[in-house]
Amino acid sequence: MKPSISVGKFEFTPTSIVISDQPGVEQWATPLRFALWCQRASPWWIGDLLCQGDARFGEMFSQVCEGEVSAEMLQRYESVARRVPPENRRDGLSWSAHAAVARLACDDQQTMLARAEASGWNSDQLRKQVRRFLAEKK
Repeated sequence: MKPSISVGKFEFTPTSIVISDQPGVEQWATPLRFALWCQRASPWWIGDLLCQGDARFGEMFSQVCEGEVSAEMLQRYESVARRVPPENRRDGLSWSAHAAVARLACDDQQTMLARAEASGWNSDQLRKQVRRFLAEKK
């Protein structure tokens, strides 16, 4: 049986959405927001699962999803999740923005993420600001 999740009249499958009946436009908002939320949250879910699975079961755990996604991408998810603790993560910023600050100390992560949020920086702009921040600290 293929995995699926239903949100109202919308059934999410691995490759499609199956819509039953004729839902109105207002009924489309919830599943659309859900799909967008999943897209933004999934790198964190994957990274946290890898970190905690490795801690519990050892390195062999990361082999569970071999072939699903590139090993390089799995390593990135895990690395960012390990380096950026949940208390530093900000809903309003992308996973890529958090990846840009992952190499910083926790306090510096908080500072740079707060600046990014307040200034509306995208991940590329934040990456440049992190480089500038590190150069100034030397």
